[in-house]
Amino acid sequence: MKPFFLKLSQKRCPIRVDSLEGVDEETALVVGNFDGFHLGHRYLVRTLKKRAKERGLKTMVVTFCPHPLKVLAPKLFLCELSSAEEKMELLEREGLDYLCFIRFDREFSRMSAKDFLEEIIYRRLRCRFLLVGHDWRFGYRREGEIELAKEVGSRLGFEVELASPFKKNGHVVSSTLVRRLLSEGRLDEAQEFLGRRYWVRRKVVRGEGRGSKIGFPTANLKDTENLCLKEGVYAVLVEDEMPGVANYGLRPTFGGKKRVLEVHIPNFEGDLRGKRLKVEFLKFLREERKFSSVEELKRQIERDLHSALAVSSSLS
Repeated sequence: MKPFFLKLSQKRCPIRVDSLEGVDEETALVVGNFDGFHLGHRYLVRTLKKRAKERGLKTMVVTFCPHPLKVLAPKLFLCELSSAEEKMELLEREGLDYLCFIRFDREFSRMSAKDFLEEIIYRRLRCRFLLVGHDWRFGYRREGEIELAKEVGSRLGFEVELASPFKKNGHVVSSTLVRRLLSEGRLDEAQEFLGRRYWVRRKVVRGEGRGSKIGFPTANLKDTENLCLKEGVYAVLVEDEMPGVANYGLRPTFGGKKRVLEVHIPNFEGDLRGKRLKVEFLKFLREERKFSSVEELKRQIERDLHSALAVSSSLS
């Protein structure tokens, strides 16, 4: 797969990939946020790959960085399932030819739907087949819809196909559904619609050292203030092989003001700072609460760790 940024502004997204002004091969593409890359997204990508093979085209997913709601309505933006890096990691597994991250900012948000189709989709990305999700809207003030795409495609020479919604267990699979389930601690149900366990991969940064002082050193993960997770304690798997226990929340016993994800890996020795750590969530154990003393907290961590290791053992 050839990932790249389409240069639309001077601002940088948080991942480093090669920048290209366009492609020199005709493409079949689909556009979307692909947040979390769930089963509905996988259905779109696999449909795209089938149509591309039938037409002798290269496959391309076009997505955005950051999530458009962060720019257009930050007060409505509650959480994001996957960072740009995580999204790339998930999409790389699908065997695509191209992955295009468009930098989403105020300037780009003012591009009309017609210009987006003509200048970006057709001319710069050489689209000859466009797959459209059932709820896709695009362009300035979301003015673009399927009929406009078909009209422009008919005039310029690219096909447009409307994909039917993907359903599982009677539900239309969507990022909104997965966010709700995760925020309620319903990991097993979220896994059904994701087609995998939920995980994040974030950079380990220096914490305040409280965990080490009480005998439970933790890896503190950067950029986790707005995860789509219920605040509390989780059984986790770190780097696909190390069982652990994680706390997500404010750490009220210590008067925390900012949500953070911190992970304790029993019997681990070494310095993880600066590394990007994958944390896979296995089971929600309990809600976060304030303890009357550090000793009470330590006793509860021991119980949490025992529960987390039991969960990991049951899955192995």
